[in-house]
Amino acid sequence: MSIMKHRTQISLEPWQYEILMEQSRKTRKSLARIIRELIAEKFAGDKLDREKDPIMGIIGMGSGDGAPIARNHDVVLYMSGRSK
Repeated sequence: MSIMKHRTQISLEPWQYEILMEQSRKTRKSLARIIRELIAEKFAGDKLDREKDPIMGIIGMGSGDGAPIARNHDVVLYMSGRSK
């Protein structure tokens, strides 16, 4: 199963390009693959940290009738029970 990838274009400094080309030759990997791997290394920890964050445990705890409470939270919090 192939995962859809987004095509993008980047501009590199000459020294950055040379380093990547050297790595490409050594590893026999494409520049795109090397860049994807570097990005994954750099940001994979961020995703894991978010997943381990205890605050993520509150997701899905609440239930409701679908009213837009988050959008109108000021009204719900401060105007409930007041005559208008």
